[in-house]
Amino acid sequence: MRRRWAKCCSRAHWHTWKLVIESGAQAVFMEDQVTLEHLIKQKANLESKDETGATPLHIAVTRNMPQTVSWLLRHRANCAAKDGDGYHALTWACIKGHLQVVKILLEANASIEEAASSNGKTPLSLAAERGHMEVVELLLAKQARVDQTNADGSTPLHAAAHQCEVEIVAFLLARKSMVNAADGEGWTPLMYATNSPAAVSDGPRPELGERKVQVDGVIGRKSTLELLLLHKADVNAQSIDGLSPLIIVSAHDRPHAAKQLLEAKAQVNMTGAKGQTAMLMAASNDFPTVAKTLVLGNADVNQANLKGESPLSVSEQLGFKDVADLLRNAGAQPPKGAKKKKGRK
Repeated sequence: MRRRWAKCCSRAHWHTWKLVIESGAQAVFMEDQVTLEHLIKQKANLESKDETGATPLHIAVTRNMPQTVSWLLRHRANCAAKDGDGYHALTWACIKGHLQVVKILLEANASIEEAASSNGKTPLSLAAERGHMEVVELLLAKQARVDQTNADGSTPLHAAAHQCEVEIVAFLLARKSMVNAADGEGWTPLMYATNSPAAVSDGPRPELGERKVQVDGVIGRKSTLELLLLHKADVNAQSIDGLSPLIIVSAHDRPHAAKQLLEAKAQVNMTGAKGQTAMLMAASNDFPTVAKTLVLGNADVNQANLKGESPLSVSEQLGFKDVADLLRNAGAQPPKGAKKKKGRK
Protein backbone atom coordinates (compact mmCIF):
# COMPACT_ATOMS: atom_id res chain seq x y z
CA MET A 1 0.00 0.00 0.00
CA ARG A 2 2.80 2.40 0.93
CA ARG A 3 4.57 1.60 -2.35
CA ARG A 4 1.40 2.38 -4.33
CA TRP A 5 1.05 5.68 -2.44
CA ALA A 6 4.69 6.65 -3.08
CA LYS A 7 4.41 5.69 -6.74
CA CYS A 8 1.15 7.58 -7.20
CA CYS A 9 2.53 10.71 -5.55
CA SER A 10 5.80 10.78 -7.49
CA ARG A 11 6.28 13.44 -10.15
CA ALA A 12 5.95 10.85 -12.91
CA HIS A 13 2.53 9.77 -11.67
CA TRP A 14 1.18 13.16 -10.52
CA HIS A 15 -1.11 13.42 -13.54
CA THR A 16 -2.56 9.99 -12.78
CA TRP A 17 -3.15 10.91 -9.13
CA LYS A 18 -4.76 14.21 -10.16
CA LEU A 19 -7.22 12.28 -12.32
CA VAL A 20 -8.05 10.02 -9.39
CA ILE A 21 -8.80 13.07 -7.21
CA GLU A 22 -10.89 14.68 -9.94
CA SER A 23 -12.75 11.43 -10.63
CA GLY A 24 -13.53 11.02 -6.94
CA ALA A 25 -14.80 14.57 -6.62
CA GLN A 26 -16.87 14.20 -9.78
CA ALA A 27 -18.30 10.92 -8.53
CA VAL A 28 -19.35 12.63 -5.31
CA PHE A 29 -20.93 15.52 -7.21
CA MET A 30 -22.91 13.05 -9.34
CA GLU A 31 -23.64 10.71 -6.40
CA ASP A 32 -22.08 8.02 -8.58
CA GLN A 33 -21.42 5.18 -6.14
CA VAL A 34 -20.39 2.80 -8.94
CA THR A 35 -17.43 5.05 -9.74
CA LEU A 36 -16.70 5.47 -6.03
CA GLU A 37 -16.67 1.69 -5.56
CA HIS A 38 -14.30 1.39 -8.50
CA LEU A 39 -11.98 4.01 -7.02
CA ILE A 40 -11.96 2.16 -3.70
CA LYS A 41 -10.97 -1.05 -5.48
CA GLN A 42 -8.16 0.91 -7.12
CA LYS A 43 -6.99 1.94 -3.63
CA ALA A 44 -7.93 5.60 -4.13
CA ASN A 45 -7.38 7.71 -1.03
CA LEU A 46 -10.64 9.02 0.43
CA GLU A 47 -8.69 11.80 2.10
CA SER A 48 -7.47 13.30 -1.18
CA LYS A 49 -8.24 17.02 -1.40
CA ASP A 50 -9.24 19.40 -4.15
CA GLU A 51 -7.77 22.87 -4.67
CA THR A 52 -9.83 24.26 -1.74
CA GLY A 53 -8.60 21.55 0.61
CA ALA A 54 -11.97 19.78 0.63
CA THR A 55 -12.13 16.00 0.82
CA PRO A 56 -14.88 13.96 -0.88
CA LEU A 57 -16.67 13.94 2.49
CA HIS A 58 -16.64 17.75 2.67
CA ILE A 59 -18.09 17.91 -0.84
CA ALA A 60 -20.85 15.42 -0.08
CA VAL A 61 -21.74 17.24 3.14
CA THR A 62 -21.93 20.73 1.63
CA ARG A 63 -24.05 19.41 -1.25
CA ASN A 64 -26.44 17.68 1.20
CA MET A 65 -25.89 14.11 -0.03
CA PRO A 66 -26.79 11.87 2.95
CA GLN A 67 -26.40 8.58 1.05
CA THR A 68 -22.96 9.49 -0.25
CA VAL A 69 -21.93 10.75 3.20
CA SER A 70 -22.99 7.39 4.68
CA TRP A 71 -21.11 5.49 1.98
CA LEU A 72 -17.92 7.49 2.54
CA LEU A 73 -18.10 6.99 6.30
CA ARG A 74 -18.67 3.25 5.87
CA HIS A 75 -15.44 3.22 3.90
CA ARG A 76 -13.72 5.01 6.78
CA ALA A 77 -13.57 8.56 5.48
CA ASN A 78 -12.15 10.75 8.22
CA CYS A 79 -14.94 12.96 9.61
CA ALA A 80 -12.34 14.96 11.56
CA ALA A 81 -10.46 16.03 8.40
CA LYS A 82 -10.22 19.79 7.87
CA ASP A 83 -10.57 21.61 4.57
CA GLY A 84 -8.51 24.61 3.49
CA ASP A 85 -10.50 26.88 5.79
CA GLY A 86 -10.00 24.58 8.76
CA TYR A 87 -13.62 23.35 8.69
CA HIS A 88 -14.69 19.83 9.66
CA ALA A 89 -17.50 18.10 7.77
CA LEU A 90 -19.75 18.63 10.82
CA THR A 91 -18.94 22.34 10.78
CA TRP A 92 -20.24 22.64 7.23
CA ALA A 93 -23.31 20.52 7.94
CA CYS A 94 -24.28 22.86 10.80
CA ILE A 95 -23.62 25.98 8.72
CA LYS A 96 -25.78 24.65 5.89
CA GLY A 97 -28.48 23.29 8.20
CA HIS A 98 -28.40 19.82 6.63
CA LEU A 99 -30.17 17.94 9.41
CA GLN A 100 -29.91 14.40 8.02
CA VAL A 101 -26.22 14.84 7.30
CA VAL A 102 -25.63 16.15 10.83
CA LYS A 103 -27.37 13.03 12.20
CA ILE A 104 -25.18 10.73 10.10
CA LEU A 105 -21.97 12.49 11.15
CA LEU A 106 -22.89 12.40 14.84
CA GLU A 107 -23.72 8.69 14.57
CA ALA A 108 -20.22 8.27 13.13
CA ASN A 109 -18.87 9.94 16.29
CA ALA A 110 -18.00 13.30 14.76
CA SER A 111 -16.85 15.52 17.62
CA ILE A 112 -19.11 18.45 18.49
CA GLU A 113 -16.43 19.88 20.76
CA GLU A 114 -13.68 19.89 18.13
CA ALA A 115 -15.61 20.96 15.04
CA ALA A 116 -15.24 24.72 15.48
CA SER A 117 -15.01 27.01 12.46
CA SER A 118 -11.83 28.85 11.52
CA ASN A 119 -13.04 31.92 13.45
CA GLY A 120 -13.61 29.79 16.53
CA LYS A 121 -17.40 29.36 16.41
CA THR A 122 -18.85 26.10 17.69
CA PRO A 123 -21.30 23.97 15.67
CA LEU A 124 -24.12 25.01 18.03
CA SER A 125 -23.40 28.72 17.55
CA LEU A 126 -23.12 28.30 13.78
CA ALA A 127 -26.51 26.60 13.62
CA ALA A 128 -28.09 29.02 16.11
CA GLU A 129 -27.10 32.21 14.29
CA ARG A 130 -28.47 30.82 11.02
CA GLY A 131 -31.84 29.81 12.43
CA HIS A 132 -31.41 26.05 11.98
CA MET A 133 -33.71 25.06 14.85
CA GLU A 134 -33.78 21.31 14.18
CA VAL A 135 -29.99 21.18 14.05
CA VAL A 136 -29.79 23.13 17.32
CA GLU A 137 -32.22 20.69 18.95
CA LEU A 138 -30.26 17.70 17.66
CA LEU A 139 -26.89 19.02 18.84
CA LEU A 140 -28.25 19.65 22.33
CA ALA A 141 -29.85 16.19 22.36
CA LYS A 142 -26.39 14.82 21.53
CA GLN A 143 -24.90 16.53 24.58
CA ALA A 144 -23.64 19.77 23.05
CA ARG A 145 -23.17 22.24 25.91
CA VAL A 146 -25.79 24.98 25.73
CA ASP A 147 -23.25 27.61 26.81
CA GLN A 148 -20.18 26.23 25.04
CA THR A 149 -18.11 29.31 24.30
CA ASN A 150 -16.66 30.39 20.98
CA ALA A 151 -13.08 31.63 20.67
CA ASP A 152 -14.20 35.18 21.54
CA GLY A 153 -16.00 34.02 24.68
CA SER A 154 -19.50 34.37 23.24
CA THR A 155 -22.13 31.64 23.53
CA PRO A 156 -24.82 30.26 21.19
CA LEU A 157 -27.27 32.66 22.87
CA HIS A 158 -25.07 35.61 21.86
CA ALA A 159 -25.03 34.28 18.28
CA ALA A 160 -28.80 33.81 18.06
CA ALA A 161 -29.52 37.17 19.72
CA HIS A 162 -27.21 39.00 17.30
CA GLN A 163 -29.14 37.65 14.32
CA CYS A 164 -32.57 38.11 15.98
CA GLU A 165 -33.34 34.39 15.72
CA VAL A 166 -36.24 34.71 18.16
CA GLU A 167 -37.36 31.07 18.24
CA ILE A 168 -33.83 29.87 18.92
CA VAL A 169 -33.28 32.53 21.59
CA ALA A 170 -36.47 31.30 23.30
CA PHE A 171 -35.36 27.68 22.99
CA LEU A 172 -31.89 28.34 24.43
CA LEU A 173 -33.32 30.35 27.31
CA ALA A 174 -35.73 27.51 28.05
CA ARG A 175 -32.67 25.25 28.21
CA LYS A 176 -31.20 27.53 30.91
CA SER A 177 -28.64 29.33 28.78
CA MET A 178 -26.98 32.07 30.85
CA VAL A 179 -28.81 35.26 29.91
CA ASN A 180 -26.08 37.55 31.30
CA ALA A 181 -23.02 35.64 30.07
CA ALA A 182 -20.34 38.08 28.88
CA ASP A 183 -17.96 37.51 25.98
CA GLY A 184 -14.29 38.48 26.04
CA GLU A 185 -15.17 42.17 25.57
CA GLY A 186 -17.83 42.11 28.28
CA TRP A 187 -20.75 42.08 25.83
CA THR A 188 -23.91 40.24 26.92
CA PRO A 189 -26.59 38.70 24.68
CA LEU A 190 -28.74 41.81 25.31
CA MET A 191 -25.94 43.99 23.94
CA TYR A 192 -25.66 41.72 20.89
CA ALA A 193 -29.41 42.08 20.34
CA THR A 194 -29.29 45.89 20.57
CA ASN A 195 -26.40 45.94 18.07
CA SER A 196 -28.00 43.45 15.69
CA PRO A 197 -27.62 44.07 11.94
CA ALA A 198 -30.67 41.84 11.47
CA ALA A 199 -32.96 43.93 13.71
CA VAL A 200 -36.01 45.35 12.00
CA SER A 201 -36.09 49.14 12.18
CA ASP A 202 -38.68 50.09 14.74
CA GLY A 203 -40.69 52.38 12.57
CA PRO A 204 -44.48 52.30 12.66
CA ARG A 205 -44.54 48.48 12.86
CA PRO A 206 -41.94 47.18 15.33
CA GLU A 207 -43.97 43.98 15.58
CA LEU A 208 -42.36 42.89 12.30
CA GLY A 209 -39.32 41.89 14.35
CA GLU A 210 -41.41 39.63 16.58
CA ARG A 211 -42.13 35.91 16.36
CA LYS A 212 -44.55 33.55 18.05
CA VAL A 213 -42.78 31.88 20.95
CA GLN A 214 -43.70 30.11 24.15
CA VAL A 215 -42.75 31.67 27.48
CA ASP A 216 -43.73 29.90 30.71
CA GLY A 217 -46.33 27.84 28.88
CA VAL A 218 -47.95 30.86 27.20
CA ILE A 219 -47.60 31.42 23.47
CA GLY A 220 -47.32 35.03 22.33
CA ARG A 221 -45.46 37.35 19.99
CA LYS A 222 -42.12 38.53 21.33
CA SER A 223 -38.97 40.18 20.00
CA THR A 224 -35.46 39.06 20.92
CA LEU A 225 -35.10 42.12 23.14
CA GLU A 226 -38.34 41.38 25.00
CA LEU A 227 -37.42 37.73 25.51
CA LEU A 228 -34.07 38.62 27.04
CA LEU A 229 -35.66 41.22 29.31
CA LEU A 230 -38.35 38.73 30.39
CA HIS A 231 -35.55 36.38 31.44
CA LYS A 232 -33.97 39.09 33.60
CA ALA A 233 -31.21 40.28 31.29
CA ASP A 234 -29.19 42.98 33.05
CA VAL A 235 -30.32 46.16 31.34
CA ASN A 236 -27.47 48.15 32.92
CA ALA A 237 -24.60 45.74 32.26
CA GLN A 238 -21.52 47.43 30.81
CA SER A 239 -18.87 46.14 28.45
CA ILE A 240 -15.14 46.55 29.05
CA ASP A 241 -15.45 49.88 27.19
CA GLY A 242 -18.33 50.91 29.46
CA LEU A 243 -21.03 50.53 26.82
CA SER A 244 -24.53 49.67 28.03
CA PRO A 245 -27.44 48.26 25.99
CA LEU A 246 -29.05 51.72 25.90
CA ILE A 247 -25.86 53.43 24.70
CA ILE A 248 -25.47 50.78 22.00
CA VAL A 249 -29.07 50.92 20.78
CA SER A 250 -28.97 54.73 20.65
CA ALA A 251 -26.30 54.47 17.95
CA HIS A 252 -28.99 52.85 15.77
CA ASP A 253 -32.32 54.25 14.62
CA ARG A 254 -34.35 52.10 17.04
CA PRO A 255 -36.50 54.37 19.25
CA HIS A 256 -38.90 51.55 20.14
CA ALA A 257 -36.04 49.44 21.49
CA ALA A 258 -34.69 52.45 23.42
CA LYS A 259 -38.13 52.93 24.97
CA GLN A 260 -38.29 49.25 25.96
CA LEU A 261 -34.92 49.52 27.69
CA LEU A 262 -35.96 52.67 29.53
CA GLU A 263 -39.18 50.99 30.67
CA ALA A 264 -36.99 48.16 32.00
CA LYS A 265 -35.15 50.74 34.16
CA ALA A 266 -32.10 51.36 31.99
CA GLN A 267 -30.00 54.20 33.42
CA VAL A 268 -30.44 56.92 30.82
CA ASN A 269 -27.32 58.94 31.77
CA MET A 270 -24.86 56.06 32.15
CA THR A 271 -21.47 56.85 30.58
CA GLY A 272 -18.98 54.74 28.68
CA ALA A 273 -15.21 54.70 29.17
CA LYS A 274 -14.82 57.81 26.98
CA GLY A 275 -17.75 59.60 28.56
CA GLN A 276 -20.16 58.73 25.77
CA THR A 277 -23.85 58.64 26.68
CA ALA A 278 -26.97 57.39 24.95
CA MET A 279 -27.90 61.00 24.09
CA LEU A 280 -24.47 61.68 22.59
CA MET A 281 -24.84 58.56 20.45
CA ALA A 282 -28.24 59.66 19.17
CA ALA A 283 -27.02 63.22 18.53
CA SER A 284 -23.85 62.19 16.68
CA ASN A 285 -25.79 59.79 14.43
CA ASP A 286 -28.65 62.20 13.60
CA PHE A 287 -31.44 60.19 15.19
CA PRO A 288 -33.97 62.80 16.39
CA THR A 289 -36.65 60.22 17.25
CA VAL A 290 -34.21 58.32 19.47
CA ALA A 291 -33.11 61.61 21.03
CA LYS A 292 -36.76 62.50 21.74
CA THR A 293 -37.28 59.10 23.39
CA LEU A 294 -34.27 59.77 25.61
CA VAL A 295 -35.49 63.27 26.48
CA LEU A 296 -38.82 61.77 27.55
CA GLY A 297 -36.78 59.33 29.65
CA ASN A 298 -35.18 62.29 31.51
CA ALA A 299 -31.82 62.21 29.75
CA ASP A 300 -29.39 64.99 30.68
CA VAL A 301 -29.20 66.99 27.46
CA ASN A 302 -26.08 68.86 28.64
CA GLN A 303 -23.97 65.88 29.71
CA ALA A 304 -20.64 66.06 27.84
CA ASN A 305 -18.03 63.42 27.07
CA LEU A 306 -14.39 63.46 28.21
CA LYS A 307 -13.51 65.84 25.36
CA GLY A 308 -16.10 68.32 26.57
CA GLU A 309 -18.41 67.66 23.62
CA SER A 310 -22.10 67.93 24.46
CA PRO A 311 -25.02 66.51 22.44
CA LEU A 312 -25.83 70.04 21.21
CA SER A 313 -22.27 70.93 20.21
CA VAL A 314 -21.90 67.63 18.34
CA SER A 315 -25.21 67.97 16.48
CA GLU A 316 -24.42 71.59 15.54
CA GLN A 317 -20.92 70.71 14.36
CA LEU A 318 -22.29 67.93 12.16
CA GLY A 319 -25.17 70.03 10.86
CA PHE A 320 -27.93 67.84 12.29
CA LYS A 321 -30.58 70.55 12.56
CA ASP A 322 -33.52 68.43 13.75
CA VAL A 323 -31.53 66.98 16.63
CA ALA A 324 -30.05 70.37 17.54
CA ASP A 325 -33.49 72.02 17.57
CA LEU A 326 -34.90 69.24 19.73
CA LEU A 327 -32.04 69.58 22.20
CA ARG A 328 -32.41 73.38 22.44
CA ASN A 329 -36.14 73.00 23.07
CA ALA A 330 -35.27 70.54 25.84
CA GLY A 331 -33.00 73.11 27.49
CA ALA A 332 -29.60 72.19 26.06
CA GLN A 333 -26.86 74.82 26.37
CA PRO A 334 -23.45 74.95 24.63
CA PRO A 335 -20.60 73.98 27.01
CA LYS A 336 -18.90 76.93 28.69
CA GLY A 337 -16.00 78.20 26.62
CA ALA A 338 -16.99 76.11 23.60
CA LYS A 339 -16.06 77.60 20.25
CA LYS A 340 -18.88 77.98 17.79
CA LYS A 341 -18.34 75.70 14.81
CA LYS A 342 -19.92 75.87 11.41
CA GLY A 343 -22.31 73.07 10.51
CA ARG A 344 -23.34 71.76 7.14
CA LYS A 345 -25.75 73.94 5.23
